[in-house]
Amino acid sequence: MLRKVIKPDNRNISIELPQNFVGKQVEVLAFTIDDTTGASVGEDKLFTHFASEKSLSKDWLTSQEDDVWRDL
Repeated sequence: MLRKVIKPDNRNISIELPQNFVGKQVEVLAFTIDDTTGASVGEDKLFTHFASEKSLSKDWLTSQEDDVWRDL
């Protein structure tokens, strides 16, 4: 995972990716950090959601899990 906090001076941003990212799908999220709450990237709940989604899906996307939730 690559994380970078930037402060753009115009509407265009450019990032340099590591060589092992070349040829792979890459998801880029852009959001502002709210200065009034003092929130940082590490504290942002939305960022945490996206960062953990793939890992948690390994447990969610199973036939056993589907069987448990089938009758609800």
